[in-house]
Amino acid sequence: MGSTVETPQKIRFLKFIFEQNIPVKSGEIASRFGIRTATVTRSLHELSDAGYLVYDPYQEVCLTSTGYDLARYFYRRHRILSLMFTRFGLCSNDACSQAEKIEHLVPRAHINQICRSLGHPSRSGCGFIEHDPECCEV
Repeated sequence: MGSTVETPQKIRFLKFIFEQNIPVKSGEIASRFGIRTATVTRSLHELSDAGYLVYDPYQEVCLTSTGYDLARYFYRRHRILSLMFTRFGLCSNDACSQAEKIEHLVPRAHINQICRSLGHPSRSGCGFIEHDPECCEV
């Protein structure tokens, strides 16, 4: 995913759509994050153009299969970083907060390296950690 698409805000949008498990409207996203619908719409257009969403203005938004896989990866990355922070002494809430602040900066190869060093964990304070076949040989 290119740096123009992988911003903290767009990551939050993809994760939100993923966790809803049903199509959502841009207004729901705006309401959830306390931002203007126009701001959400601009990001949704970019994510749609990149192939991660099916989005038509004034319609519901849903993830493409590529977007779904990417959102799953974002959850995995977040949870591995959060677990790493808890292993270094942060409480779960602080670990989760700090992971969200930096997760967009950490590439997949480093996440896999951290996962290996943590023994391919299956849980963090944030929830279940899905194994990546490239990393965990499952």
